[in-house]
Amino acid sequence: MCFHSEFLEYYVTIITVVLGGSAQFYSYGIVNPAQRLLTSWINETYIDRYGGPLTLTQSNLLWSFVVSSLAIGAIIGAALTGITAEKFGRRNGLILNGVFNVFGAICELTSKSLRSPELLIVGRFIFGANMGLTSGLVPMYLMEITPVKHRGQAGTLHQVAVAFSDWFSLLIGLPEVLGNDKMWPLAFALPGIPALALCVILPFCPESPKYTLITLGERERALSDISKLVDSNEAKPMFDMLVKESALDRSGKGTLRELFTSPELRVPLVVSVLVMIAQQFTGCTAVFAYSTEMFLNAELSPEVARLSTLAIGIVYFLFACSAPFLIEKVGRRPLSLFQLTSCLIALVLLSLLTYLQNSCNITWASYGTIFALVMYMCVYGVGSPIPWMITGELFSQQFRSTAVTVSVFVAWTFAFIISTAYLPFQQLVGVSLSYMPFIVVISISIVLMYYLLPGVGTIRLCNWKKRDSFKLLDTRKYVSRQNMA
Repeated sequence: MCFHSEFLEYYVTIITVVLGGSAQFYSYGIVNPAQRLLTSWINETYIDRYGGPLTLTQSNLLWSFVVSSLAIGAIIGAALTGITAEKFGRRNGLILNGVFNVFGAICELTSKSLRSPELLIVGRFIFGANMGLTSGLVPMYLMEITPVKHRGQAGTLHQVAVAFSDWFSLLIGLPEVLGNDKMWPLAFALPGIPALALCVILPFCPESPKYTLITLGERERALSDISKLVDSNEAKPMFDMLVKESALDRSGKGTLRELFTSPELRVPLVVSVLVMIAQQFTGCTAVFAYSTEMFLNAELSPEVARLSTLAIGIVYFLFACSAPFLIEKVGRRPLSLFQLTSCLIALVLLSLLTYLQNSCNITWASYGTIFALVMYMCVYGVGSPIPWMITGELFSQQFRSTAVTVSVFVAWTFAFIISTAYLPFQQLVGVSLSYMPFIVVISISIVLMYYLLPGVGTIRLCNWKKRDSFKLLDTRKYVSRQNMA
């Protein structure tokens, strides 16, 4: 997307939403470099309270809960996505979300001074709810305020910001920055700053024109919102297209029951859920949360392990930056299948190399483990935005918020299960075998997605004018007829 000064309000909106919303995923990665520091602090706190230390099992279980409390909140936030999007709107929902995020930051900031690991968990729970809502609201909002010809690129900005926040959290978590005994509360509370900025700036940005016209029925406001987002010559044609779409959605907001029982919605719903399940079983949750521990298992020193984690975070971000261009050039289906297949290969390598290192005492295998992790981050980054944007493209306005709620809920439910169970499961079966569930599920997912994922260059909405069939239109043909849907 080229920069034009007349679209300044559009760019301000995009930047505000991406940094104040999507970048909140920083909270997911900040626990990674700080794991040993915080487990030590939690153990000392419990010694002061109860007169004795935690056992290794208790410590690992409690730490898993600190990590997974984010996903618990995200599950609840995801479940509220549809209600929030329809009741408050996309923009106002993000503003409300930002307000709660500031309260979560206060909990994180004061947890150490109050000697309360529970307050740390509460703060992360609030951050998680914020992330669950953000996962649905941000891609939805970005896709609805952006012209079709740039929609694929705009939709990927959410995941690019997520990738940026991941490596930035690893940087901030280093002991030399804020990941030390004195400053870690500030490191954990940092998301409150961009959230506060979002709360201040976003009220002056336009609401989604689709929401104002189709959901609220406010024609003049919708036209005003469009005029702030595009050139004045394009505003009226885009508005007319929204009016036509509004006529197709007279039946109102689609319900969960309709979504699950309508035969014509079955395939897009299955695709939306399947891509989310496949994404989680690439092992991304475990790799992001426990990559430092993986490097320690590769017999690297703690300092080198932290720096290696930072390095792969940067690699992930750089490759995620290529996603906006690759998605439009290569297409959703080829890129998604490439990502999943490559992640599968990387996980097989991780399993094999850690087995050779730990069971056969082959020293060079530790270097192979590092290579496999770097390879994983490279290939995961290029396709990571697809699951978060595909649901918004497969459903009309009537069912979009409901479908997004379901897909995001599924994603965060599996993220919670994996982040909670991975470390205990790893202790039970060993490092090399801990990758096997990911390998099995992702293998099945690749086969299913090969047959179910639409095979067009770029996915476009179902042909909702013909409700009796699930038809996909090629965006390149569709764009010639309109600039915005």
